[in-house]
Amino acid sequence: MMENQPSQWWWLESHSNTRRSPWLQSTLTELNEKTKAMLKLIEEDADSFAQRAEMYYKKRPQLVSMVEDFYRTHRSLVERYDQVTGIRQQKTGGSPFSPLKHHQPEKLMSFTDESYDSYSESCDVEESGESEIDDPEQEEEEDTKFDNNAELEEVQFVAANDVMEIERLGEENKDRSDHNKQKYNICEAVMLRVEIEQLRKENRVQKDELNRKSIISDELMMLREEIGRLRKENRAQKDELNQKDIICGEAMMLREEIEQLGKENRVLKDEINQKSIICGEVMMLREETEQLRKENREHKDELNQKDNICGEIMMLREEIEQLGKENGALKDELSQKYIICGEVMMLREEIQQLRKENRGQKDELDQKGINCEVTMLREEIEVYIKENRVQNDDLNPKGNVCGEVVMLREEIERLKKDERAQKGTICGEVMKLRQENSAQKDHLKQKDQEKIEVIRHLSLAIDMLKQENVKMRSFIAKESTNKWKNPFGFKNFMGSLSGQLFNGLTKNQPSLVAL
Repeated sequence: MMENQPSQWWWLESHSNTRRSPWLQSTLTELNEKTKAMLKLIEEDADSFAQRAEMYYKKRPQLVSMVEDFYRTHRSLVERYDQVTGIRQQKTGGSPFSPLKHHQPEKLMSFTDESYDSYSESCDVEESGESEIDDPEQEEEEDTKFDNNAELEEVQFVAANDVMEIERLGEENKDRSDHNKQKYNICEAVMLRVEIEQLRKENRVQKDELNRKSIISDELMMLREEIGRLRKENRAQKDELNQKDIICGEAMMLREEIEQLGKENRVLKDEINQKSIICGEVMMLREETEQLRKENREHKDELNQKDNICGEIMMLREEIEQLGKENGALKDELSQKYIICGEVMMLREEIQQLRKENRGQKDELDQKGINCEVTMLREEIEVYIKENRVQNDDLNPKGNVCGEVVMLREEIERLKKDERAQKGTICGEVMKLRQENSAQKDHLKQKDQEKIEVIRHLSLAIDMLKQENVKMRSFIAKESTNKWKNPFGFKNFMGSLSGQLFNGLTKNQPSLVAL
């Protein structure tokens, strides 16, 4: 605030204060303090508009109260000045050029004495309440100035015989001024004593505050040392907690890996069960393929037998054709044709029955039985040939028999083709199943080996963690009392122990990562 005073051109603090009274000095100092406070409130600035607005609203009541105080002070001072000047005009009245009587200076001096006494009495009462309003010493100085001016005016008009009286009055005024100075000195001494007592009280308060501050500074030093020690202990505990958190995190990771491996084992077990089911189905398919092979072999035997029968039937056809040529002229034995047709129908029925018997009873079909039947058929055919040599009309039913034999041949060829196609598809499916089965077996063997390796590494890691956990618990139980005395040693031990643990884990880590 003192730096801003030179910029105020209206500031009057630099004026001479050699002739100031104590009351005027105190009033001016109070006025300066209030002015400084107001300027400080007004000249303070902020960085932003919001801060300025906040400062304005906070300082507004103080500024309003200061303005009210200045208004009351200025108004009372103006009223008192107007009152004093009005009294002087009434007492001096008339033109200064009017003749003055001999007793006028005495009246003026008595008036000044009375006014001084009244103002000096009111000074002690009103100094504490309105020091900035009433100033009797200033009024006395104004009265003395006015009296001096009046005396100078009177000197111009008074005759030479009145000069001695004026000198006497001047001496009296000097005596009175000396008396007033003594009174001023007494008042100043009293005020100085009061100020000295106040300063002593302030010194005592400041000494007490200094003692308190020294005690507080000692306590602060102790608290700082305690805070430093607690910070060190807190750091050591944080390091221990971080190490424990790292160990717990690794344990959680191992638990998660174990759970994941358990899930993979379950999935693999399900796959193994599915593969066992597939293997059972493959075995069933193998049995079915073996059974189909046996049936195919039996069908092949039957087809071979049928081929032999067809060959014999062809030979019989040729013989029947020859017989037809020989019996072309025989027309009388037409009745026997129907008999032969009936016999052919019987033969057809017997052939159908033989087919059914061949399908249901595969083991009963043998070459000897068929040869016997063929011989029997030959004998019957020879009998028919001997009987039907005369019958020429037998050619038509014999042609029908040949057509049926051709149809049987075609049906046999179709059955052979179907069996071959079935054999090819069955063989391809069996080969695919064998290949898939072998690949699945290899994959299962590889997964079983991986599972065994993972379980072995996990069991080793868990055993090592259990051992390290037991060691840490035993050490913490033993060193719990020494932990606060030597936290750095405990920290170093925990660091070495965690380093050993992490080194042990890193040795086994590649196998886990590979898995």
